[in-house]
Amino acid sequence: MREFMQASGLNFEHNYHLGSLFLAIDATELLGRVVSGKRGTGGNTEVLRTGVRYLEGHADPQARPLPHSPAQYAKLRNFAGHGAAQLARSVAFTPDSTQLLLRHLAHALNTMWKDPSLPANLAAAEIHPLFTAVKGSRHPVYVSDMQEHLKTSQPADGLDHDSWRYDDVTILDNSTPSASGTA
Repeated sequence: MREFMQASGLNFEHNYHLGSLFLAIDATELLGRVVSGKRGTGGNTEVLRTGVRYLEGHADPQARPLPHSPAQYAKLRNFAGHGAAQLARSVAFTPDSTQLLLRHLAHALNTMWKDPSLPANLAAAEIHPLFTAVKGSRHPVYVSDMQEHLKTSQPADGLDHDSWRYDDVTILDNSTPSASGTA
């Protein structure tokens, strides 16, 4: 998830909004696979919806709610990932909605490990590290880097390309006298 979020952030910094959205939704789908324990390659849309529902149910109290329903995120994934896909007019996205999805994912990445069912679900999902050859021997990609990172930080802390986290977003309660001008 961390790698998907960093890649999404890199795309976001360069205003590649469809790529950023697609990678953030991939991270959400992976979250759905982790929390559901879903095996195999089928049912990816339901796994994505499970990830969105998890984000909705475990939201950062400081963040605004997600702007799309689980079904709309499935439509956005298809639109961002397939060149010939069309998106219904009722499903609109902005860079702000991708930014908000990334913020929810960061919160989930730092808090989901407190779920007592997670280890069993993660084992059932069969998510394995990717291996590569380093100086002629087989090593898991990112695992040692993550182990070092987790010695001093939370999983979503210190993400590369996380400018989406720090943009100045102001949320005004429009029912206050100062916002509505009805003092």
